[in-house]
Formats: sequence, structure tokens, C-alpha cells
Amino acid sequence: MTEQSYAVTDPAMLRALAHPLRQRIMWELAARDHLRAADLAKITGEPANSLSFHLRSLAKAGLIEEKPEEARDSRDRVWTMTHQEGIYFPDTDAVTNPILPERLDWIRSIIDESLPRDPAAARLQYMAAAVLTREEAQQMSAEVTDVFEKWREHGARAAAEHPDDPARVFHFTAAFVGNPRPAEVEVHELPGSVPDEPGPVH
Repeated sequence: MTEQSYAVTDPAMLRALAHPLRQRIMWELAARDHLRAADLAKITGEPANSLSFHLRSLAKAGLIEEKPEEARDSRDRVWTMTHQEGIYFPDTDAVTNPILPERLDWIRSIIDESLPRDPAAARLQYMAAAVLTREEAQQMSAEVTDVFEKWREHGARAAAEHPDDPARVFHFTAAFVGNPRPAEVEVHELPGSVPDEPGPVH
């Protein structure tokens, strides 16, 4: 099972994540576990000095930290996510959740087939519905998350062992579980229930 994800409420963290390149850095670190500025420059096509600036900004905000055990020497700086369990935003509007517009654009581009295709990447869409109790839906969500985490960890290990493998490319994955309802319908929580926590951003 994955650990409980970290709720981002600190204004400094929110400001740090407002820049799209910093969001990309966080995605890459989540997928690959640890990277250097030079690694990110090769992956993103951005200058290494620009990436170093953004890495320092993310570190100052407490979102990433150095991983000295992966450094080649005392001058080598290797970065990893501070919260390996992932992060989430308790509020879901575009002001308090700086990555919400990016995620919505990505989801929309998948649905309307406008997302640019990397020839080395796979592509799959799957949508389904199931009639479940709340507890069953939570169990299903946990099982799906475990599958995602298994393959994320596999990819991070393989990328570390073969960093120049052109066949190993970044893949977005997402899962959504819920029950849309008309806004006017009043919902009563079950006795003893607690609100579901949003899924982590990795």
C-alpha cells in the first residue's frame, strides 16, 4: 500500500509550483526517483543553468531535497522529491491548486486526441462504471494505486540502470473514481464516515 500523500497548503509551495517547468520537474522526479540538473536538461531540452535555478526554488519551498547517496562526489548535486508518497491539494480551484489547469489541459488533450504522440510511447484510454459500495470503491482505488506504484517503481529502477535507453519514455497515468450528482441533490454522510482524500500527485 502507498503511504498517505502530503497535503500542500503552504503558500511558498503553491508559488513554487506555479511555474510549468517546475511542475514538469516534479513529474520527472516522481517518475525517475532522482535526477541532476544535467539529466533534466537532456530530458526537457531546457538549459542546465535554468533548471538549476528552478531546482533551487523547489528546494527552498521544501518540495525537493538533495539525495547525497546518489552523488558522484561532494560537488555533485542529485535531487529527489521531499514527499515520496506524492502530494495533493485540499482545494481544487485553479487559484489554490496551481497544477489543476495543466492537468485539465492534459486530460482534455487525451480525450480529444490532440495530445502530441511520442512514437516511443504507448497510448490507452479505458473508461468504465461499476456499481459499488463506498468501501468497495475505496478498496478498488487502493488496488489501482498499488498497480500504478508497482510500475512507477519499476520504471524508476530501469531508468536508473539504463539512463540512455531511448525506448524508455515518460508516460502519464491517471485514475478517477467518483459519482457525479446534480448540484441540487443534498448528500448526507454515512454515520462514522470521513471525506475521501484526493489521490496523490506523482
